[in-house]
Amino acid sequence: MSLFLHVGAEMLLFTACAVALYCSLRAGHGWRAAGFALMGVAALLGAIEYAGVDDASSAHAAVAQLSARLSLLLIAIGPLAGLGRHLLVVGLAAVLLVVPEPVALASNALALLAIAYRGRSAHWALAISGALLFLGAGLVVGTQGSWLAIPRVDIFHLSLAVAVSAWIGARLSGSGAELGHSEGRLEAARQAKTAESSRV
Repeated sequence: MSLFLHVGAEMLLFTACAVALYCSLRAGHGWRAAGFALMGVAALLGAIEYAGVDDASSAHAAVAQLSARLSLLLIAIGPLAGLGRHLLVVGLAAVLLVVPEPVALASNALALLAIAYRGRSAHWALAISGALLFLGAGLVVGTQGSWLAIPRVDIFHLSLAVAVSAWIGARLSGSGAELGHSEGRLEAARQAKTAESSRV
């Protein structure tokens, strides 16, 4: 039962990240896609390790550490224009890999605020729900011990899977302006389709 929970929770997180990765790529959000990809690879390696492949242990630990420090930063970033901005992201990511743990945690908190900021998603309630779930998973659930005989690490991964799913539903954007342009294009497409139907 414990094995099923371990592997199942990791695979649910991997699946949610894979869908989020696909949606981010379609929207042209490369850095956000990279953040979900990093989280998804960590989850997949975790599932492989829990399934009994001990050789995956070191890779899982390394990628999980990278994901813990970088994924939220990358997810919080919308589409960027200009080489300078991309280089700034690379530099910031490099710094986050070496700063003390409290600084990395503060960076994650700021990233969650950016993700949940009103105007950066089509459905703000889902965006902030995902951010709160992510925060609760880290601060309240944790990965050590168990709740009602359920390992906390499984609750942690399930919480992250639900959080990522909420962000998929929220349709995260880069900015309010970008969201407005997107909504405008959708409305124009609907009007064109209606006009075409009326002519027929």
